[in-house]
Amino acid sequence: MFRIYTEPTHNIYFDASRGAIDGAYALHKFGANFDIDQNTDPETIWTGGGLYPWSSLTSAETIYCISTSSSDTTTLTVEGLDGDYNSLTETVTLTGTSAVSTNSEFLRVFRMTYDASNVGTITARVTSGSGTVVAQIDPTYGQTLMAVYTVPAGHTAYILTGDATIDSKKDCRISMFVRQFGKPFRIAHMAETSGHYRYDFIAPLAIPEKSDIDIQVDNVSANDSSVTANFDLIVDKNG
Repeated sequence: MFRIYTEPTHNIYFDASRGAIDGAYALHKFGANFDIDQNTDPETIWTGGGLYPWSSLTSAETIYCISTSSSDTTTLTVEGLDGDYNSLTETVTLTGTSAVSTNSEFLRVFRMTYDASNVGTITARVTSGSGTVVAQIDPTYGQTLMAVYTVPAGHTAYILTGDATIDSKKDCRISMFVRQFGKPFRIAHMAETSGHYRYDFIAPLAIPEKSDIDIQVDNVSANDSSVTANFDLIVDKNG
């Protein structure tokens, strides 16, 4: 179990990042929403736009992966959780503009990586290749930008730090919402910024197993606002 006081002579966060602490690992989550208007906020900080569609993943589902370009035919790795909230990773080979389905069923999807520079927009969808988008990779990025996460079963996530940036000469409000298992989303941290904001949790913020984290932006001062957000966690096995 992760305990920050057990080895005071060591950098416990570095040890977790390099896999030297049994049952604990470091995770860096980051997201971006490049086009937020005053009449569309609040929006989640992810490239899919709008609020993240949590209601589309109320039970484990097959995920359908597709690109807007026929050139995208390399492997795509999907990361998330299975129906029991256990970590789940699957790699599929894209076939361009034809949807490819996963063999496994995902209850959550919180990261995708593509093994090349993607030409088109790659999306993961539920129901079909034209269903609701639950993860998206914009052209050339090769990686999702989604400031959402769900804590696996049997683990606790400790948020160490978070930051957000809005493009020049604009203001916004940044909110971290957390939904513990069986409960509604509730605010866990909030800030207003004009430019860059960063917060270091002196006592890491503990998020229990099966909790959803959703970083949102609202009260943008102008249309066409671009906002990014990052947060760093240590995910620790309970017990």
